[in-house]
Amino acid sequence: MNIADQIYETVKNLPERQAAELLDFAEYLKAKLPASPPSYMPTEAAQQFRAALRAWVTSQPEQSENASDFIRRLRDEARY
Repeated sequence: MNIADQIYETVKNLPERQAAELLDFAEYLKAKLPASPPSYMPTEAAQQFRAALRAWVTSQPEQSENASDFIRRLRDEARY
Protein backbone atom coordinates (compact mmCIF):
# COMPACT_ATOMS: atom_id res chain seq x y z
CA MET A 1 0.00 0.00 0.00
CA ASN A 2 1.48 3.37 -1.00
CA ILE A 3 1.35 6.56 1.06
CA ALA A 4 -1.66 7.99 -0.79
CA ASP A 5 -3.63 4.81 -0.09
CA GLN A 6 -2.63 4.93 3.57
CA ILE A 7 -3.75 8.56 3.81
CA TYR A 8 -7.05 7.71 2.13
CA GLU A 9 -7.68 4.77 4.49
CA THR A 10 -7.00 7.02 7.48
CA VAL A 11 -9.11 9.92 6.25
CA LYS A 12 -12.13 8.15 4.77
CA ASN A 13 -13.75 7.52 8.18
CA LEU A 14 -12.99 10.92 9.71
CA PRO A 15 -15.81 13.35 10.37
CA GLU A 16 -16.31 15.81 7.49
CA ARG A 17 -14.85 18.73 9.45
CA GLN A 18 -11.60 16.90 10.26
CA ALA A 19 -11.32 15.61 6.70
CA ALA A 20 -11.69 19.20 5.46
CA GLU A 21 -8.91 20.31 7.82
CA LEU A 22 -6.66 17.58 6.49
CA LEU A 23 -7.45 18.60 2.91
CA ASP A 24 -6.58 22.24 3.75
CA PHE A 25 -3.28 21.08 5.23
CA ALA A 26 -2.48 18.91 2.20
CA GLU A 27 -3.22 21.82 -0.14
CA TYR A 28 -1.00 24.07 1.99
CA LEU A 29 1.87 21.58 1.70
CA LYS A 30 1.33 21.28 -2.04
CA ALA A 31 1.44 25.07 -2.42
CA LYS A 32 4.82 25.17 -0.67
CA LEU A 33 6.40 22.87 -3.26
CA PRO A 34 8.66 24.55 -5.79
CA ALA A 35 7.32 24.76 -9.34
CA SER A 36 10.09 22.45 -10.50
CA PRO A 37 12.49 20.33 -8.50
CA PRO A 38 15.72 22.13 -7.64
CA SER A 39 18.81 21.20 -9.55
CA TYR A 40 21.40 19.58 -7.33
CA MET A 41 24.13 19.73 -9.93
CA PRO A 42 26.58 22.46 -9.03
CA THR A 43 26.41 25.47 -11.31
CA GLU A 44 29.34 27.71 -11.98
CA ALA A 45 27.88 30.39 -9.69
CA ALA A 46 27.39 27.86 -6.90
CA GLN A 47 30.95 26.61 -7.33
CA GLN A 48 32.26 30.17 -7.18
CA PHE A 49 30.21 30.87 -4.06
CA ARG A 50 31.51 27.73 -2.35
CA ALA A 51 35.08 28.64 -3.28
CA ALA A 52 34.65 32.15 -1.84
CA LEU A 53 33.05 30.76 1.31
CA ARG A 54 35.82 28.19 1.71
CA ALA A 55 38.44 30.96 1.32
CA TRP A 56 36.68 33.09 3.93
CA VAL A 57 36.42 30.21 6.41
CA THR A 58 40.08 29.30 6.05
CA SER A 59 41.07 32.97 6.49
CA GLN A 60 39.39 33.14 9.91
CA PRO A 61 41.64 32.87 12.97
CA GLU A 62 41.85 29.53 14.78
CA GLN A 63 39.43 29.16 17.64
CA SER A 64 40.78 28.10 21.00
CA GLU A 65 37.81 25.85 21.70
CA ASN A 66 35.87 23.27 19.76
CA ALA A 67 32.17 23.61 18.98
CA SER A 68 31.06 21.50 21.96
CA ASP A 69 33.09 23.57 24.39
CA PHE A 70 31.78 26.77 22.83
CA ILE A 71 28.15 25.67 23.20
CA ARG A 72 28.77 24.52 26.76
CA ARG A 73 30.34 27.89 27.60
CA LEU A 74 27.38 29.77 26.09
CA ARG A 75 24.94 27.67 28.11
CA ASP A 76 26.94 28.23 31.29
CA GLU A 77 27.04 31.98 30.69
CA ALA A 78 23.29 32.07 30.01
CA ARG A 79 22.59 30.56 33.44
CA TYR A 80 24.05 33.56 35.23
